[in-house]
Amino acid sequence: MSAEQTPGVLWRRAAALLAGAALSAAAHAAPAAKSAPELAPDLSLRLVHTSFSIGADGVTRESRYSDRMVRRGTVVWLERELPPALAEHAAPQHSGPHAGHAHEEANGAPLIVRRVGDEVQVQIVLRERKRVIDVEPAHQGNVGYGGSWPTAYWLIDPGALVRMERLGRQGDVERYRLRSAERVVLVDWDVRGQYARRIQQRDVHGLSRQELVAEKLPLPARAPWEALDGYGRGDYSDLLD
Repeated sequence: MSAEQTPGVLWRRAAALLAGAALSAAAHAAPAAKSAPELAPDLSLRLVHTSFSIGADGVTRESRYSDRMVRRGTVVWLERELPPALAEHAAPQHSGPHAGHAHEEANGAPLIVRRVGDEVQVQIVLRERKRVIDVEPAHQGNVGYGGSWPTAYWLIDPGALVRMERLGRQGDVERYRLRSAERVVLVDWDVRGQYARRIQQRDVHGLSRQELVAEKLPLPARAPWEALDGYGRGDYSDLLD
């Protein structure tokens, strides 16, 4: 499976498309959305992704994985959670700058997304090499950034909610729905924490369903990107053969 086809990349792109679809499908149904606030409360989350589909061949396919997300200020850290046994054997061994096609390390590496003014900076962390790699816009899709800062920061663009049907509120959670001819999208939005607790997208025929559930975790005393002192810097193009 190529870096462009990995589940993490596919989900983040789907989440970005979900927000875009919400906006375009209801573009004439409500006034323009107000701009989202620049900053949201600090968060530590476990993002549990599940998907289900029945293909044209009648085969049912299911997948599940989880990411750890830390949001602080205008920085987001995203890292795949691996079982200990898999993490132990997944550590790559290299003897040279390009040994073993080093760019493959970028697939699943911890991701740092940072907003600086109007610019979004994307980096990956190669722990085995003790390097932080700057990722140029042309390659950001390969490392899991779908191109949408609101999706990375809030999990869905808050502006999309204004254009969705509000179903009600329970405690700190507001529920929204968007219907189209083929799809139904449900969003549980945490008003206080400013993030989507749950995003579900399903087709009306019951043949596919994707869901993201955000589980709140204790905030770390130190942000993960603050533990990178002594790491070298590099560019993503350095990893390409």
